[in-house]
Amino acid sequence: MGEPEVEIQLLTLAAAIAGGGLLMVIARVSRIPAIVLLLCGGVLLGPEYWGFVQPGSLGEIFQSIVGLAVALILFEGGLTLDLKGYRAVGSTIGRLLTIGALITWFSTAALIWLFYRFPFPLCMLAGSLVIVTGPTVIQPILKRIRLKWSLHNILHWEGVMIDPIGVFLAVMTFEWAIGGTGQEAVANFGLRFLVGAGIGVLGGELVYRLLRWVPEEMLNVFTIACAVLIYALAEHTIAESGLLSSTLAGLVVGAHQPKSLKVIREFKGILTDLLIGMLFILLAARLEIAQFIEFGKHGAWLIAAFLLVVRPLVIAACTHKAGFSVRDRIFLSWVAPRGVVAASMASLFSIALESRMENARFLETFTYSVIVSTVVLQGFSAAPLARILRLQEKHPTGWLIIGAHPLGRAVADFLRKVAKLHVAIVDVNRTAIADAQKEGFAAFQADAREVDAIERRPEMSGVGQVIAFTDNEDLNELLCSRWAESMGKDNVYRWSSGKSGLLHRGKREGGRSVWTWMPKPGIVSSELLLGDAHMRLYNSVPAHTSGHLVPVAALIGSKLMLDPNTSLKKLKGSEMQVLCLERVYDPLMNAIRPELLLRVDVLSRDELFRKLAKAVCDVEPGLDSKELFRAIGEREEQMPSNLGHGVAMPHARLPGLKSMVCAIANLVHPLAWEGGEPVRIVFLVLSPEDEPEAHLSLLGEIARLMSDKAVRDELVQVTNLPRMLQIIQDRNAKK
Repeated sequence: MGEPEVEIQLLTLAAAIAGGGLLMVIARVSRIPAIVLLLCGGVLLGPEYWGFVQPGSLGEIFQSIVGLAVALILFEGGLTLDLKGYRAVGSTIGRLLTIGALITWFSTAALIWLFYRFPFPLCMLAGSLVIVTGPTVIQPILKRIRLKWSLHNILHWEGVMIDPIGVFLAVMTFEWAIGGTGQEAVANFGLRFLVGAGIGVLGGELVYRLLRWVPEEMLNVFTIACAVLIYALAEHTIAESGLLSSTLAGLVVGAHQPKSLKVIREFKGILTDLLIGMLFILLAARLEIAQFIEFGKHGAWLIAAFLLVVRPLVIAACTHKAGFSVRDRIFLSWVAPRGVVAASMASLFSIALESRMENARFLETFTYSVIVSTVVLQGFSAAPLARILRLQEKHPTGWLIIGAHPLGRAVADFLRKVAKLHVAIVDVNRTAIADAQKEGFAAFQADAREVDAIERRPEMSGVGQVIAFTDNEDLNELLCSRWAESMGKDNVYRWSSGKSGLLHRGKREGGRSVWTWMPKPGIVSSELLLGDAHMRLYNSVPAHTSGHLVPVAALIGSKLMLDPNTSLKKLKGSEMQVLCLERVYDPLMNAIRPELLLRVDVLSRDELFRKLAKAVCDVEPGLDSKELFRAIGEREEQMPSNLGHGVAMPHARLPGLKSMVCAIANLVHPLAWEGGEPVRIVFLVLSPEDEPEAHLSLLGEIARLMSDKAVRDELVQVTNLPRMLQIIQDRNAKK
């Protein structure tokens, strides 16, 4: 092989990989269907224009490259098949995936035969290639037009689920088409099917069973190696059986839902994007304007018949007596763009059949014509059509709650049942998501920082507000800043302890703070599970309660209020429904001992710490006053506990302590304290060493209590120690 030829091959592969990858990025940023940019890029880079990509220079290996790339794409498609999602969306999807697929297949084949009189196997193969719609082209359309929930759901799940079904039918038809005629053809078809299916199913099972022994950092390497091996083994055993084996292997692994599947899907999704970009540049570079000119008027009429007859026939059959309006059916009949999988399969089959079947290039010409027509015509007309038919959601009122813990689910239940709003829940915790799904919520496991990926999910249709409800305040602020870009800064909320965040101090982009009076959601959720707290719904002020009652959310008339920031008694309205948190167990009041309320006159912090340590050890005989004094002092040296406004909160976690203890000192004279102004009120907080969350929660409750100037002033002025306890108790009751 000459040096110039090697250079052309290198340039071809480099341009295909780099050009495809960059165009995929541009498509994601601009929200233009990737297939449009890739087709244009491939034609421009190909031999008919700029000449950077010369597929012919790759020779016989070109088909192997395309076959292997398609096999990996199909393996990834099998992995991403969501059987739970399919079961959740109803019978209409089931009919589209079965009856609809068959109608598309046979009616398209019949149209091709009527227009061109091609051999029946070629007509059937061409019809099988346009069964798939594909999520990569339908998602940008759905995201742009904010279609009503029921139609959004159908189009999304059809795009997600039809890929493996359409591919399976196309591969089976291809196996039949290349087998010729007669008994030998039937035998070849059966052999290919058995080999491809057998190696695919057995290979998928073996991959699933071996995954548990593979280190996490090597999961992706192992899975890709196995996918390539399965394809190559099937192809080596009998030619043209590898695609079937790859598809089935992915389906088998995905159906088992291994714990490592999320990691594998994420990486293989990235690899698939790169492969799709490269593949389309190579395949589009093969296209010639002449083949589409030759397609001519017959081709234009065929595409028109496909758009105006086949899809409406499918929708009429699959939505019969399913409760859809005429407007719904018109929209579903028009919007069904074809995409990446159809194009890659068409080119691969065309290449494989060029030497075996006359008019094999028609597969490519027809399929690409369908893709361009549906993506361009339907992509640009979908939004105007949805507006004309009044199928868009004008103002998305739904909520996304980030946090599937019991507290998050309680708020979601109020929004869903009382406010009658759509609610989606996301969390990384698989168990919490499973609990939410059992309660009937549209819940899914994902990282809420991945905004683009989550927004493409069907559960997000109609969502316009977000609540970041995790225990991590900085994470909540980060989530709000990311979601504000798509939802708007006034539509993102977060739980916060009330302290300034690290990311956007004083800026709305970090989300609106709500429930600042509340301990960490995880702590409240634990109390709910243990029965130490309850979520109760009221439409009037209750006469008696068993604990401290705080409004969490309210619906007064049609006005929804998150965190009303007032007592239940002050909420007024003829039609009022209020969700309240009733905490029977109050950590602060349980930790305060009446004998540990002190009024002291001291000259130094050490003197104060000694008096506090002695008082605590008198009620906790198991503690040593010297060790306690040392622990308080060491913690104070690490970080001064001056909260400002005349309040200090020294604290420590101690081995051997069985429950939390809080001592309060009212100082006769202000005491100089590092880190702020002189101190008049001191809270000493001690917790068991193995309860860090409870310790932080108690510190947070005290900090929130002392953020109230009226409470601080009362505690400073009081001289009657029982009155000090009453002030704190009254304040807690009003929270």
